[in-house]
Amino acid sequence: MTYVFATTNMAEVLKAPVFIEHLIEYDGNCVEFLVEHYDNHKKDQDWDTDQKLPFINPPVVLMVYAQLPETLFHIEKIKEFPVQQKNTFYQEKDFSGLYLSRIFQPPRYS
Repeated sequence: MTYVFATTNMAEVLKAPVFIEHLIEYDGNCVEFLVEHYDNHKKDQDWDTDQKLPFINPPVVLMVYAQLPETLFHIEKIKEFPVQQKNTFYQEKDFSGLYLSRIFQPPRYS
């Protein structure tokens, strides 16, 4: 309610009697009146009275401007360099000769 009272122009609220008077003169229900007068209203014989209705041409009461900071960033693609390594499964000096006489031997690099 505080926001509504702070942002509503008092001159528009004071036009409420004109709204009620024009609504009573209107032949139809309240919803038809609102649609006709507040949804793309076209000129008719009572145009001057219609322009006196509240919130037809309200003045700008509150304008808020917000600007987001400009963020510039660049994501570089990670460069991958292939590494050439010689795959060694084992070195002969790490194994004793007992393993060579068995059927199951460690793999050898040719």
